[in-house]
Amino acid sequence: MQKDQSLPLLRQVMLLINLALCAFVSAVFILTPLRAAQRAEGVDFLQKLSGLPAAPWSVSFAAVGFLAFTAIDFLYRSGKLGSGRAAFWLEPGTALLIILALHLDYNGLLLLAVVNLVDSLHGRGRMLFLAAMTSFYLLTSLDVLQSAFGMVSVSEYLAYYDGQPRQLMQTAIGLLSALNLILFIGYMVVLVGRRTEENTAIRRLNGELAKANEKLSVLNIQLKAYAAESERMAETRERNRLAREIHDTLGHALTGITAGADACIQMLDISPDMARKQMELIAQTARAGMNEVRRSVSALRPDALERFRLSEALAKLCSEMQQTSHAEIRLNMQPADMRLSQDEEDAVYRIVQESVTNAIRHGHATEIDVNLTGQARRMLIVVQDNGIGCVKIEQGFGLRHMRERLRLLGGSLQVNGSNGFRIEASIPLRWGDEI
Repeated sequence: MQKDQSLPLLRQVMLLINLALCAFVSAVFILTPLRAAQRAEGVDFLQKLSGLPAAPWSVSFAAVGFLAFTAIDFLYRSGKLGSGRAAFWLEPGTALLIILALHLDYNGLLLLAVVNLVDSLHGRGRMLFLAAMTSFYLLTSLDVLQSAFGMVSVSEYLAYYDGQPRQLMQTAIGLLSALNLILFIGYMVVLVGRRTEENTAIRRLNGELAKANEKLSVLNIQLKAYAAESERMAETRERNRLAREIHDTLGHALTGITAGADACIQMLDISPDMARKQMELIAQTARAGMNEVRRSVSALRPDALERFRLSEALAKLCSEMQQTSHAEIRLNMQPADMRLSQDEEDAVYRIVQESVTNAIRHGHATEIDVNLTGQARRMLIVVQDNGIGCVKIEQGFGLRHMRERLRLLGGSLQVNGSNGFRIEASIPLRWGDEI
């Protein structure tokens, strides 16, 4: 989008008009006394003035002042003056010095100072600046400065000339002054219009943003409802799958075992040999059912235990958690290669996983020690962290789930939150497996 250059253009035109007017007035102050002296009319010229005029060379102060005014404005707009406070005092002060040096009853320079700074000041600074400019404007408009300092106005210099020359010079000064005022009014109108358009655009964007936020809120609620419904449906599907598995495996096996046991009871007194054969069939049915149960349970195992040994799966778990949380996790497993049953491996993996997760999430720990030791057909899991700990330990889902797993295996769980957080889990090993 192309940037609007109307305001800078108006300001530059005002600057040129004030430069031309100051140069014209300076020429009047310098050339008029010289002309009167050349015509031997110096005494008559001085007698018609209301006071003693300044020396012609004093006009050079006005030229220096205008150069200073332009330099200050350039430095301010290029950002080399920092905040607007320096220009706030320098530009109006320089404008007043030019007015005093030229004995002007013209206040267009103050309007230029307003144009230069009013768009950049805000709040209290803008109000103070406008109040100061209004005071200076009234001082110059009501000839207060001319009376206080005994200044001779340019109109008294122009009175020296007769007829058409005086009329042309007065017309030129009046035309430049009027044009400067028109440009000032135009600048303010454009500035106010631009600010109005910006405020309208801001209100429109705020309205669109509010509508977008409202739509996002509605969408967020819908997404949460959809996620909850999806989770409920997933739980229902998993529950139905498990129900089907139990019905197809345990139901069939238990039915066969029950029927065979009833037949054995009836055969014990009639034919012990047939009863023995029936017991063998019952044992086969029970083993087949156990294999089916193990097959169903294996589908619920952690993926890491399906692909790696327990020691490798735990090392991978600790490494991934350390990378994502930046907490130092030290794993020590003795002996390094323990041979456990599947349900025991599952319990060990889930306990370590839940303990490390809780240490990072709730305890904000930066160091976690995970120690697994096996001896005398018993495994001890100790997870100690340097987190914030917990004086009053409330049993949430994680701890309750660990206790339930250990209870199924005949194990125990102890926790302590006085110095960081410490979890000790003990699991008795069975099935004759060796550590």
